[in-house]
Amino acid sequence: MDYHPVVERLYFDANATVPPLPQVVEVVSSAMREVWGNPTSTHGEGQRARFLIEEARRSLAENLGVASAELIFCASATEALHLLIRGLRPALGDEPASAFPGEHSACLNPLKDWTRLSWLPVADAGTRTVAQMAANNETGIIYDMPQVPGAIRLRDCAQAWGKVAVDLSSCDSAVFSGHKIGGPRGSALLWMRSGLPWTPVLEGPQERRRRGGTEDLPAILGLAEAARHLPERLEAHARLHALRDAFEAEVLAWDAGWEVVGRLAERLPNTSCLIFRGRSGEALHMALDLDGFAVSTGSACHSGATKPSHALTTLGYSEAEARSALRISFLPDATEDQVSRLVDALRKILAR
Repeated sequence: MDYHPVVERLYFDANATVPPLPQVVEVVSSAMREVWGNPTSTHGEGQRARFLIEEARRSLAENLGVASAELIFCASATEALHLLIRGLRPALGDEPASAFPGEHSACLNPLKDWTRLSWLPVADAGTRTVAQMAANNETGIIYDMPQVPGAIRLRDCAQAWGKVAVDLSSCDSAVFSGHKIGGPRGSALLWMRSGLPWTPVLEGPQERRRRGGTEDLPAILGLAEAARHLPERLEAHARLHALRDAFEAEVLAWDAGWEVVGRLAERLPNTSCLIFRGRSGEALHMALDLDGFAVSTGSACHSGATKPSHALTTLGYSEAEARSALRISFLPDATEDQVSRLVDALRKILAR
């Protein structure tokens, strides 16, 4: 029998997902065992589930500084974006809209149904809808919300939440993802300021008739539990600035032709997107994976895609440069020793 040694794994793909917090695992497990009633039912089991959902909604609303009635529980940030944008389409879809061209496909795809769409920073006269992500999942670059008079402002906060402070005062709607902050997959939030011209697209009695389907109570409670730990998560991410900057300085010293995307811009403290000109980002990714390091060539939703990252080509990089990119995204508890081991492995691979 062949013996295959076990390679110790180190994880540097936190922008794709992170491990669930132990407290979240316990909350989800307990809810699955003990609170399995349908929240729509009027008997005691159902009403206990309903009470816990509303308590979770209240807690999350307090965390975000919004009214609890403005929050809708969803299964993913992708679903939340589709519900948001497709729900605004009947009232606003024939009027000018503007979007950041580097948006996640979960935002760009439903916008394809809109009649008149321009790309930020240009906003056509009379623009009624503006979509701008808080932080890019591939580059880590943080973006301000454009203030276009009279426009409804949509914000994808999935990647920023838990890494940097999120201010909703500059927008009218936003989406959040649970599994990016140590919550369970299958948990997400859609926030809409009261009064938006929005029509439900997934009808049903649940979520005040805004999103049909029996609520996933364990996922919702897990999301609320994860959000309770955001203060310490933000502190941990703030400490990553120095670690990330030292990592980038070391790698850039090896070759003057390599580059950190957005190095001079404000970025998420855990994210480093490197352009290794003349090399294949996919080949580097695979080699690091074999050596026990989980990294990414970009968005997890596009891994293995034949097209280069639109998030990079939008910034002016060529297709060849985009294909040479490698994204390193640190977990909040990443250590100097772990990063040193990644640096050593990357140096050896690049020297081959």
